[in-house]
Amino acid sequence: MGDVIVIGYILDTIVSFFIGAWFARFWIRHPFRRQPATGKTSMIGKTGEIKSSLKNNYYEIAVDSQIWRAVPDDPKETFTKGEIAYVKSVRDITLYISKIK
Repeated sequence: MGDVIVIGYILDTIVSFFIGAWFARFWIRHPFRRQPATGKTSMIGKTGEIKSSLKNNYYEIAVDSQIWRAVPDDPKETFTKGEIAYVKSVRDITLYISKIK
């Protein structure tokens, strides 16, 4: 009788492990479906306010309460202080921005 109980516990443990592993694959993959929450790539697609104009068509822009250096994606575009701009891409530590249409 005692052997049957031990075998039952072992089988229950093995089955529970495989069922848990099957469900865990969904929980592990879930965070990878979202966009990055930190880093340079998280800035793409966000908007920010132009804080000041610098030399050579460079600007300071506040995105998520952080000040970044920005350059217009189209060199012909100009921005004024207080204008809202859209972040199109990030290269090194410079944001490339465009006007919201």
